[in-house]
Amino acid sequence: MGITLTDDKFIPHYNPETMETNLPGLYLAGVVCGGLDTHLWFIENSRVNADMIIADILLKR
Repeated sequence: MGITLTDDKFIPHYNPETMETNLPGLYLAGVVCGGLDTHLWFIENSRVNADMIIADILLKR
């Protein structure tokens, strides 16, 4: 899709405050944000991603 990734662990570039990637309007949530470091993401620390994404989309309306 064109999301840029880090060279070492293929972690996608995204805004950690909005979860929006380098592609406007394309957001990431959950374990996919960790690239090869999937062990860093759990339900407990990624369930807020949806709220962050929705808030950003509503601000852009």
